[in-house]
Parts: sequence; structure tokens; C-alpha cells
Amino acid sequence: MNALYSVYQNAQSGFQEKYFEMLKAGGTLRHKELLAPFGLDASDPAFWQKGLGVIEGFIDELEELQS
Repeated sequence: MNALYSVYQNAQSGFQEKYFEMLKAGGTLRHKELLAPFGLDASDPAFWQKGLGVIEGFIDELEELQS
């Protein structure tokens, strides 16, 4: 989930605890409930834009390596 990785990259304190709680929940919660502690909402277009931004960053890094 690239949007979650984006939150991780910009996270202040507390990300790790929220992430571990999400993992502990396993399949007991819906995606909306799992993402809420991170301020993410998969129904919001900004969620998908964050994920695409992460991919764009990786592509930029690859292009720099090829130069």
C-alpha cells in the first residue's frame, strides 16, 4: 500500500505503534477502519494520489541512476 508508505515517509512519532495495531487486527477490520488512524481514506482521491506519488518518486530515482 503505497499511500501508507507515504504516511510512513512523513510520519512523526507514533507511526510504528499504529502500524503494529493494524497488523494485530488482521482480517477483523475493514480497510476504512484500518486506515483511519493514519488519516487515510481509500474513498478519497487524495489517497490514491499519495500512492501514485510514491511510485513517481521511485521512477525519478531510477531515472537519476540511469543518467
